Amino acid sequence: MEKKISSLESKINEVKTEVKAIRIPSPPKEKENNPTVQINHLQVDQIVIEHLDYANNFGQLGIKELSGKLNIGSTYEGDISEKINEIVKQKLGKEAAVNIKAKKEE
Repeated sequence: MEKKISSLESKINEVKTEVKAIRIPSPPKEKENNPTVQINHLQVDQIVIEHLDYANNFGQLGIKELSGKLNIGSTYEGDISEKINEIVKQKLGKEAAVNIKAKKEE
């Protein structure tokens, strides 16, 4: 029993010396305070937009009534035949004549 106790005591002493040999990491040093930068005036010469995502959500848009007309192509309001005739006469003289009349809506 005495031998066992003495061997255990010696092992405990060995463990203590090993624990002392292990270095405990010191707490990290505080970072040095960098000087602050203060901007008094900022001028932007050019803005470059590389990607623009336009997302319109019309999921809950309801249409109760739809009326009007849809014109596809060139549409002119009013009678422009006189203006066109003047331009053609200036450019071509008496060589060509153009007869353009506006379509009357019923």
